[in-house]
Amino acid sequence: MKTKLVLTIAIVIGLLALISAGYCFWLMTVPLSYRWVPVVLIGFVVAAGVFVISMIISFVVLIRSRISPRASNTPEIKPTI
Repeated sequence: MKTKLVLTIAIVIGLLALISAGYCFWLMTVPLSYRWVPVVLIGFVVAAGVFVISMIISFVVLIRSRISPRASNTPEIKPTI
């Protein structure tokens, strides 16, 4: 349950960051006043960084959920004396 929640939150944050990065990238093609250029560039870099981090978190959560220890079907071996 916790894994699904973390994965869902990471994907939603990644999607919002990707949309923000796309918007900032589009703003780079529009003539802006010089005072907005650093804001758009920093916004693009931050949004791209957040997207990458959220995808790394998603990947780690998926890998950990695949490797998580499960109950084995083999019976426990007890020593006989």
